[in-house]
Amino acid sequence: MPSRCILIAVEGNHDQAFIERVLRKLLGFSPWNRKSELEKLWEDFIPEYNPKITKEYYRRLSMPSILSKDDISVAIYVGEGSNLLENISDIFADSDLQLFSGFGIVLDADKTSPTKIAKTYCDRLKKYFPEFPEKAGTVAKGSTNLGVYILPNNSEQGVLDTLLCECGELAYPLYMERAKNYINQFSEVNWKGFDKYKATIAAVASVLKPGKTNTASITDDKWISLDTAAQIPAIQDLRNFLSDLISS
Repeated sequence: MPSRCILIAVEGNHDQAFIERVLRKLLGFSPWNRKSELEKLWEDFIPEYNPKITKEYYRRLSMPSILSKDDISVAIYVGEGSNLLENISDIFADSDLQLFSGFGIVLDADKTSPTKIAKTYCDRLKKYFPEFPEKAGTVAKGSTNLGVYILPNNSEQGVLDTLLCECGELAYPLYMERAKNYINQFSEVNWKGFDKYKATIAAVASVLKPGKTNTASITDDKWISLDTAAQIPAIQDLRNFLSDLISS
């Protein structure tokens, strides 16, 4: 059984699939074998579906992705976007924090600078982990490794799709060119923030995985690969961040 447990919190399902892909393809992790016993620490992260009590009959409950390698177990927890801090705080309030060998957060810098985001999360999480670092992209090593990584590259504003577009230019250059030409035809659309990046990725994903979600494409296709990791500094930095977070 794994003896070291690492928790990685993300905002949404696309981020979850992205981090899982990085761990599998670049760091050698494998999905949890459901025939083996689940780490007891992860039981609090498994959603309970009881609509007779919650009255939330149609709510989609997110199961954490659980992966393992050697003596390490990693859970990727979806914290529901802007509710991530509140949800993770609720779990930490009832958890033995000494059982975590590592805790990291991966976020988008869609509304403000990575520096401000890292500071906000650091201030809120210091009550649980006093050594939580203020600087994005760094890992504070200790009995519990701690860190926050802010997409796309810890210095610029953007979202996961910003980084995926960069990956797509290498993995699927022809599809990316056609997708951007297609998206640019919608001149009447009032694109906000990073919506064009998201629409471009959705267009390519619908070709790679017809009828399926972006999540399926991120999980299975070549957005994250040895090739994109070798040529895109932000992917290299993320791999190094996760490696530091996981290592003893």
